[in-house]
Amino acid sequence: MSQSNRHRTTTNRRRFLQLLGGAGAGSVLVGQDAAAINTLTDPIDDGLDTTTESLQETLIVFENNADIKVLDTFNLTDGYYGFDVLPIAFTRLTGPEITTVAELDPVIKIAPNRELEYFNDESRATSQVSEVQAGDGVDGYTGENVHSVVIDSGIDGAHPDLHENLISNWRWVGDPLSDDGESTLWIDAGEANTDDNGHGTHCSGTVCGDGAKSDGEFRGMAPDASLTVYAAGLGLFLLKVVAAYDHMIARKHEGKTTVQVVSNSYGASESADFDPDDPGNVATWYAYEAGILPVFSAGNDGPGLNTLNYFVRAPHVLGVAANHTDYSVGEFSSRGRSKSYDGATNYDRGEAFENLAAYYSGEDPEGPVGIYRNGIGAKGADVLSTLNPAHPLQATGDDTETFYGLLSGTSMSCPAIAGCAVLFINAFHETHGSDPAPIDVLNTLESEAELGLIDDVDTPEGAAVYSAENIGTGFINALEAVKRAEDSQIAQFDEVHVAESKGE
Repeated sequence: MSQSNRHRTTTNRRRFLQLLGGAGAGSVLVGQDAAAINTLTDPIDDGLDTTTESLQETLIVFENNADIKVLDTFNLTDGYYGFDVLPIAFTRLTGPEITTVAELDPVIKIAPNRELEYFNDESRATSQVSEVQAGDGVDGYTGENVHSVVIDSGIDGAHPDLHENLISNWRWVGDPLSDDGESTLWIDAGEANTDDNGHGTHCSGTVCGDGAKSDGEFRGMAPDASLTVYAAGLGLFLLKVVAAYDHMIARKHEGKTTVQVVSNSYGASESADFDPDDPGNVATWYAYEAGILPVFSAGNDGPGLNTLNYFVRAPHVLGVAANHTDYSVGEFSSRGRSKSYDGATNYDRGEAFENLAAYYSGEDPEGPVGIYRNGIGAKGADVLSTLNPAHPLQATGDDTETFYGLLSGTSMSCPAIAGCAVLFINAFHETHGSDPAPIDVLNTLESEAELGLIDDVDTPEGAAVYSAENIGTGFINALEAVKRAEDSQIAQFDEVHVAESKGE
């Protein structure tokens, strides 16, 4: 279907200029020809069947939230559910209905409710978080007055290390298309155990477990941070992710929360180009605009190239690779595209960010809107964190700690970086009285990442070299990043150094 850039509105144009000013980007882009724009995204996702009369679960992306009401003109079998903040609706459509709806002017994208996966296969010390917490070279920060969200399988709300920091434990409930008039998708389960296997409890402990059951020995990265969890359960679908983002952003807009970071240890590792109109990517962009930094696992489909989680190809998202204790990148950790890839590839986050902001604001981007490298690395192999003694994942490690367990994967490195982002925001807020922009947090963490740690490792457990494909900018150095937060030395895009492309 031929279409012009449907994001083009006067309001979006103003927002684009504001975004460029905040990110320190250069001059406003000059538009490109319409033919190139038409190839940027297909309104109908390849995962949908436009020939069948069977109903398919779909997520429809509109230009604006107010446009969702156009669906009122259709006699939809199951009706539809429109989200509060995101310009997205959920419904069930036949193939011909998909084709008809896609022709509507306000419709940007129709995508299937795809299934996603959770990515699992001396974190504080290797990341230099211990020094940040202890005040070694900085004032000392533990995440106080910063709020992090974890979207995952759930949480043991009564875990001794987690219940003090837990603000909300949102459990997914019901079908949004039910005919009982109930539109509530999330209920706060308090200190109930909403975690069926322990994955979310483990990730939450890495972000901000306070170590109460181990006298602080096994505390997380930001043990004084506030925590909200969205319990999506074992069956994770894109609908739940979009719903969690919508609920999180709406609560921040309403002043009910001050969340600044969201940790996401799930996704789908695939080889497709970045799609800015995918519902998940639209959701993370809206979070970014609300002052929330999305942190995502790179994926567990390494060591092959072009296996990155599709969420981390967005320039406003910080993707996280997984390392061993010796700093080598795990073989399981997903890789990006090499410079020699036969197709779209780009390592320049600044260029992609500027182009994506242009696209979402109604401008015609001149270049790539996605990035195809890893962002940063953190320990993700044999990470010890919180578990309930009854959680199934408790039986997978060799540890003997009752309330803790060893797990490996980029699922484990992702919350470590989210916790480091919390510490950075904590330091910046204490020094300046305000929060940094999400892209400033991302750039500064990447700018202080270390690329030389692998050079002195004689027999690495994982990859013997750092590359743009396997680690991006290097291994996290939280201490140096926090120093920059204290000193108002926020990094710009051009201060970020990416490892060379080495085809691995």
